[in-house]
Amino acid sequence: MLRNFPIWFKSLLTVFGFLLFFVFFVGIGRACTIYLLAFIYKIEFDRLYQIILAPQHHVKLLLYELGGLFFEVGAVWIYSKLISHDISLKSFGLDWHKKSKDFLIGCFVGIILISSGFIILKIMGYIRLIKLEFNPIIFISYSFFFLAVAVSEELMSRGFVLTTLMRGMNKYTALSISAFVFAGLHLMNNHIGFIPLVNLTLAGYLLGIYFIFQKNLMFPIGLHFTWNFFQGPVFGFEVSGHDIQGIVTQNVQGDTLWTGGAFGFEGSIIALPVVVLGILFIYFSYRNSNTSEEDITLIL
Repeated sequence: MLRNFPIWFKSLLTVFGFLLFFVFFVGIGRACTIYLLAFIYKIEFDRLYQIILAPQHHVKLLLYELGGLFFEVGAVWIYSKLISHDISLKSFGLDWHKKSKDFLIGCFVGIILISSGFIILKIMGYIRLIKLEFNPIIFISYSFFFLAVAVSEELMSRGFVLTTLMRGMNKYTALSISAFVFAGLHLMNNHIGFIPLVNLTLAGYLLGIYFIFQKNLMFPIGLHFTWNFFQGPVFGFEVSGHDIQGIVTQNVQGDTLWTGGAFGFEGSIIALPVVVLGILFIYFSYRNSNTSEEDITLIL
């Protein structure tokens, strides 16, 4: 029935169907994870979700996210198999082979970018340091948690969505659409607003610009991981509206336009030039290292 439609339309339709399936499948999966944790910890179901968001319940939060990772990877794999039996997760860029160096570079870029934002806000007087406290259990729990977040969101946003769109349209148009999809994933986050949405859209470009040249997720996974990890568990910012216990306990003071307020650094106008500089750095570093278009698996 869709044979006579242009390929760009079929790619958009495939992505739309995937997003509906993803929300439904992962929603059920996360609800099951909550029920299981409620049973294990003997806590009422309707109270558990609020409890795990509190910083002191980092282990429960980690278990919840690992459950979410299982269902999110499952959603990508199942939907892919429904539309083509020859597709694997490796075909969406989840391939460590020969890309371990790029993963480490991505980690380093993420650290530099978020550290720059922290230093700028500190110099401008918007951050007051209260104390430094290192808890190895919390540190390790959050490291696994944010790695799981990075893998699941990159596999979904860049691995499936961006790959599918690139089969049917110009790679920069595909990148733009995937960036808006990525920002849309955060619409239900606490304290979301216009500036956070702008920054999250730019973050979609930041995380996707490498992928359109290399067709691999290792760099964006590394960048995504350290950006979130150093933002929250190290520097003590909220991460996309979620309160995180960090090594640094800080007090952010001043206009939320500059500080990001309760949404964290991603809600700050300072994040905008930081992310744009990151996009430019990645673009000029990898634009001449195109992977062949044949390496993108046909899924339409």
